[in-house]
Order: sequence, then C-alpha cells, then structure tokens
Amino acid sequence: MKWSTNASLSPSARLKRRVDVWAVKLRVMPRVVRVQRMTTKWGSCSQAGTITLASDLDDRDAAFQNFVIVHELLHLKVQNHGRLFKALMTAHVPDWRSLDLTRRERRLAKREVA
Repeated sequence: MKWSTNASLSPSARLKRRVDVWAVKLRVMPRVVRVQRMTTKWGSCSQAGTITLASDLDDRDAAFQNFVIVHELLHLKVQNHGRLFKALMTAHVPDWRSLDLTRRERRLAKREVA
C-alpha cells in the first residue's frame, strides 16, 4: 500500500494526521477530531474529548500548528491552564509563549471587526 504524501492530502486530513502524531507522543486519545470553520479560536477541546481545529490552521506554519494541537491535546490530561499545563507545554513546545501571542491576535482581530 502506498501512503499519501502530505501535499496530496486535503487540509483537514493534513491537520488530522498531525493530531495523530502528537496524540501518540503525548499519550492521549481524543474521541473525535474535527476540522471546521472557526472565526475566533484556532482550536478547542470539549470535556467529552472532542478536539476541534480551525480549518484555516492548515495555512499557518508547522510550529504554530504544533502549538495549537499540543495545547488542545494537553487539555485531555489537564483541563486548566495552571502550572502543570504550562510545564507540559514548555516540555513539548518550548517556544509556546511567543506562539501564544499569535493565537491571541486572532481574538483581538475578531473583536475589532465586530
């Protein structure tokens, strides 16, 4: 069987593949991974274990995609943004704090339009 290259996959499939890779590294198992239009957030994690990612996340660079995906997957282990969550983010995405500023810009941009 021949595996598809990332370039031949749809944006949704590329993001889901990246989630699968990180889920193994983080030893978590999301129940469902969805990719859909989101206007104010890059991703979310429900209490039921559903990870939802913004479809336009695929247009961002790999480091930012990793940051968002790791952030949401870690919520399967730690629900809040406390010390443990931040320590795990630092362990897996050392430059997450600078990437977090980019994430916050999306919310601010949406507020300015509204």
